Amino acid sequence: MELGSEQVDFFQKNGFLVVENLLEEGELAALRSRVDLVASGDAVHIDSAQLQVEPDVEAGKEKTPETYAASLRKMSHVAFHDDVFMSHARNPKVLDVVESLLGPDLKLYQDQVFMKPPRVGSRQRYHQDMPLGFQIDPPDMVTCWAALDDATIENGCLWMLPGTHLNGVIDKAVWEEMEEKALRGDLGEEVPIPLKAGSCGFHHGLTLHSSRPNRTDRSRRGYATHYVSGRCRYTGEKPTDAVLVRGKEYEGRI
Repeated sequence: MELGSEQVDFFQKNGFLVVENLLEEGELAALRSRVDLVASGDAVHIDSAQLQVEPDVEAGKEKTPETYAASLRKMSHVAFHDDVFMSHARNPKVLDVVESLLGPDLKLYQDQVFMKPPRVGSRQRYHQDMPLGFQIDPPDMVTCWAALDDATIENGCLWMLPGTHLNGVIDKAVWEEMEEKALRGDLGEEVPIPLKAGSCGFHHGLTLHSSRPNRTDRSRRGYATHYVSGRCRYTGEKPTDAVLVRGKEYEGRI
């Protein structure tokens, strides 16, 4: 699943790319089944601290859904504890795309299942991923966002600001400015990224993006796996537990 030069050029210019129908139905079914298990609270190998309830549900501002699973906002760092999620993170079709964008020697840095549950799924404000905990230099980071359900404008698909990855780390005051414009409907450059289940969106760690609330009766689950080049240096205060998923290790690098 290596990308063509036009796809690579599009990503380099815009900071995102959609690859349709990357996952087969069996792969989707395995992920959905494991998401359901973890979301039920019965997966003993996943710590409850890795599961986050929608803030407005937790604060009592939204009506509490009938099930715990229907109140979840996200699950974090699950591939590091679960073979099904890790199998997806190592999926050769996904890694072929990421390698086309980042080059060889890839590490999984983090992963998250974004649940965006019906009716209570909240908005995610405009942000760049990399400054929010991905401490690497250079910023060679790509996220694969795999749609487990159809992600539509109505139920909260991602929105991108093309080309913003070319500006490096952007001051958070600018994030807020973009967010305010979006809420007013004045951010004409934002682009929606609807995805059919099984399709994947790839975006650079410095691309400004957001998602809107889910006020429909349909789930909008997406599984994000965050990859970095194994040649990056780690700039944090403690070692990362990033896992090599393709290629080789480099001494003194992440």
